[in-house]
Amino acid sequence: MSTSTETRRLRVLLVGNEEEDVALFRDLVAKMPGRIELEWAGTFGAGLKAMSAGRHDAHLVDARLGARSGIDLLRAYRESGGTGPVILIADDAERNEDLAAAESGAAGYLVRDRLDATLLERSIRYAIEASRRAAGLRRVRDELETRVAERTDALETMNEALAAEVAERRAAERALREADRRKDAFFATLAHELRNPLAPLSFAAEILSRTGETPEEQARRERALRVIERQIAHMVRLIDELLDLSRITHGKLDLRRERVSLAAVIESALETAGPLLLGRRQAFELVVPETPVLLHVDPMRLAQVLSNLLSNAAKYTEPGGRIRLEAVRDGEDVVVSVIDSGIGIRAAHLAHVFTMFGQGHRARAAVYGGLGIGLALAKSLAELHGGSLTAASEGEGKGSVFTLRLACAANDSAAPVATQAPPSATPPPRRILIVDDNVEAALTLAELLALEGHETHVAHDGPSAVDAARRLSPDVAILDIGLPGFDGLEVARRLRAEPELKGLLLVALSGWVQPDDRARSREAGFDHHLAKPVQLKSLELVLLEAWVDRGRNA
Repeated sequence: MSTSTETRRLRVLLVGNEEEDVALFRDLVAKMPGRIELEWAGTFGAGLKAMSAGRHDAHLVDARLGARSGIDLLRAYRESGGTGPVILIADDAERNEDLAAAESGAAGYLVRDRLDATLLERSIRYAIEASRRAAGLRRVRDELETRVAERTDALETMNEALAAEVAERRAAERALREADRRKDAFFATLAHELRNPLAPLSFAAEILSRTGETPEEQARRERALRVIERQIAHMVRLIDELLDLSRITHGKLDLRRERVSLAAVIESALETAGPLLLGRRQAFELVVPETPVLLHVDPMRLAQVLSNLLSNAAKYTEPGGRIRLEAVRDGEDVVVSVIDSGIGIRAAHLAHVFTMFGQGHRARAAVYGGLGIGLALAKSLAELHGGSLTAASEGEGKGSVFTLRLACAANDSAAPVATQAPPSATPPPRRILIVDDNVEAALTLAELLALEGHETHVAHDGPSAVDAARRLSPDVAILDIGLPGFDGLEVARRLRAEPELKGLLLVALSGWVQPDDRARSREAGFDHHLAKPVQLKSLELVLLEAWVDRGRNA
């Protein structure tokens, strides 16, 4: 028996609705040698409230509490979270009641008629001590459960860390294997690309060794020389790119910076990439700020970056596709984007676009040839200039966007008004009104169409376009959408409202060619919507179809 329960005053609660029982238990307590303070609660509700308060060391509960039983009170007390010892006091010893009390958590079961002071005191003190020990065991159990839970959490954390490390190592191994695979593919492609020119060079040399002085043989000789020049130029470019990339990797490439206009750099890049664009019959559009953008760069190296991007776009865009080079000012920077309608880049391959051995980033890459180092070189050169080069694509078959960002030269300012490369056209002679706020674009297109036998007139804003159309009654009006005064859409609406211009063929010529742009032009009354810069054959076809349709309807 605990010493503490024998020496200190114990508070005991008696719950019963008979006052005679109160007198009985007070008499028994008075005869006990120990110090026990007895309190009374006369109803079920008062008893549950007092027990739940937790102020008592033990509880004596009468088995009969009117309509409710002492076992009902005991259960309600345990359900409310009470843990104090409860002794059930019964009139008669009933086995079933004794068992029910034990199952409900009673610490004892006493019969009222057999009670004496000694038995009651021992029962109370035993119940208190047993409850104290049970509480101690619960604390030990809770502590053990907490320790086990902490150890379990620690082991789970260690397992997760181990699993993450294993996954990281496996990912690194996969990356190494993939890098090795790309390296092998690169060297295989390099061997192929270096071997490819050897056959035409060999054949051309053989032709030169056999040609004589006749005009026919001299023509054959000239053709062989051109083959040699092209193949040597191809090999020189290939080797130069490899050497440039090696110099950059080892920090041995020096930039020869100077103050130069972006337009001059783009012109130089187009001289290199232009033949490829023309050879693949691709529609090219150039959009640059009207106010000159000045850069402090190595013009040759920056032109190399842009020509690589344009050549890449041309290679991976089907013949007849669209390529757009767009430059805009963004604060102190200029952002140059090369946008193509080509085969696109899979999301999983975007991360490898600029890697040394990353040619496989494009679907069917082998079809298009090349080492796949042009983009790696372009990115390295862009970063050497303190800029950045990024790639984006919505997926395979949805084209790509390569974006170059560079700082403008100090004290440079710009107002980004777009200019476009001039378009073209041809069919039976027609009176054609050309409307474009880019004066040079309008005049050059007018001259080109005049060479085809058409009567051409130009206007450069919305109001003058409407006035010219009313005055000239043209057969065809080719309108830019972005016009001062009011835009090309409004011009089209006003011209469609003129009864005298009922047969007018309206052609929108714009850099905005998304489905929404085309839908707006149709709603405004345009017959066709062509992308800038338009190819001459495309414009000829539109005019020819309109002429044929008119002939059928006449």
